Amino acid sequence: MEHARSRKSRRRPGVVLSALLLAASLVTAACGGGDEPEAADGPVTISWGWWSNTPEKDALYRKWLDGFEAANPNIKIKSEFLPWDAYWDKVKTTTAGGNAYDVVGLCSCFAASYFDNEVFADLKKMDGYADAVKGAQPGPVGVFGWQDKQYAMPVGISVPLVGYNKDLFKAAGVAEPDPAVPMTLDAFKEMAKKLTKVNGSGKVTQYALHPGSLNFWESLIAMRGGSMYDNFVSPSKVTINTPQGIAGLADYAGLFTDKIVPPIDEQRENQWLNGDLDSLRTGKVAMARVGPWNFADIAAKSPNIGVFPLPKVGDSLVLYSGANGYAISAESEHPKEAWAFLKWMLKTENQVEFAKFSDVPVDVEALKKLPDFITPKDFAPTLLASVPAFRPGLLTVKEELGKDVGLIIDDLGRGKLTPEQAAAEIEKKGNALLSQ
Repeated sequence: MEHARSRKSRRRPGVVLSALLLAASLVTAACGGGDEPEAADGPVTISWGWWSNTPEKDALYRKWLDGFEAANPNIKIKSEFLPWDAYWDKVKTTTAGGNAYDVVGLCSCFAASYFDNEVFADLKKMDGYADAVKGAQPGPVGVFGWQDKQYAMPVGISVPLVGYNKDLFKAAGVAEPDPAVPMTLDAFKEMAKKLTKVNGSGKVTQYALHPGSLNFWESLIAMRGGSMYDNFVSPSKVTINTPQGIAGLADYAGLFTDKIVPPIDEQRENQWLNGDLDSLRTGKVAMARVGPWNFADIAAKSPNIGVFPLPKVGDSLVLYSGANGYAISAESEHPKEAWAFLKWMLKTENQVEFAKFSDVPVDVEALKKLPDFITPKDFAPTLLASVPAFRPGLLTVKEELGKDVGLIIDDLGRGKLTPEQAAAEIEKKGNALLSQ
């Protein structure tokens, strides 16, 4: 195993991370510890960081960490939960200054610059790496791979589902969707039109869908047979300007022209009623993005919310989303103890406990057990039908790329650009940026 301070000097990230919404909320309950304690020379405390969700969910997350301490009595975890923006500001400044958390919570959406600047330890060089990952799904592990190195390990993947307000469906006379079989996009749009309400003066009083952080256009492009990039991990070329890519953009633009989703500026002005799940509770939107990170909240407070898979085009369902995981600071004084935590969190029993309140487990055996522990239990078929469609979202050191694409997509939604114009502009600006 490699000690961090013996490594070569590293470049530090100097770019400002772009703000991508990925309404991923990772929370857990205490897990049963059956692991043998990891050896340590004496009591060691490692620092650990994550972004805060709510006080209640942070407390559940802390209970999960208590399970690690119970299994490893010579290792203590000093945990810190910070608001989203504050957390990423701290990660950026502390990795640049060499005083980062020993264990750094990481969203794949922000990972590339840190990986490229080698501020985290290469986990492939840790003792027992092959054994630690043998039970994990290769896709999520690959999300955190970079240039033949493994700079982080996934704890869960974010699989988006469509949540819906059962009361609004009933009021509109719309049957509840099949929870396990994705409907076609055409069927989805016909259903959605019945869920959009317009008053006598032409004002929309209820929208069918709050798109939130779905990044739905990427999935529609892929389901039409195209792709935004030649590779979503460290792309070298934008490849959207094809008939298939344009068709996917046209599908997305149609959600606005049919008034299925709120106008872009209305979404930006008020975050469309303060988020995905909250929007469903207002009675002003019938459908919105939810995921397993919301399940406990739904079970406790919102029994009128159901879920179904995102719609598909043809026989294809593709869900671009992200993964969340942990890295070890390359400057950590306690890499062995930090690695003990990463190994522990990948074990089946600990993945099960994590997934009860969080993301989809990356461990294959834990995933098989999902119908036995997910609450509400009737959400399990939707989740299992959607997991195979997961694809990792964009990872690139060119962080301006996601922002520039988002601005063009917004203009497409406003009707300022046609799908053809949007595809051409994305290709032009994207390739110019990637060639720098």
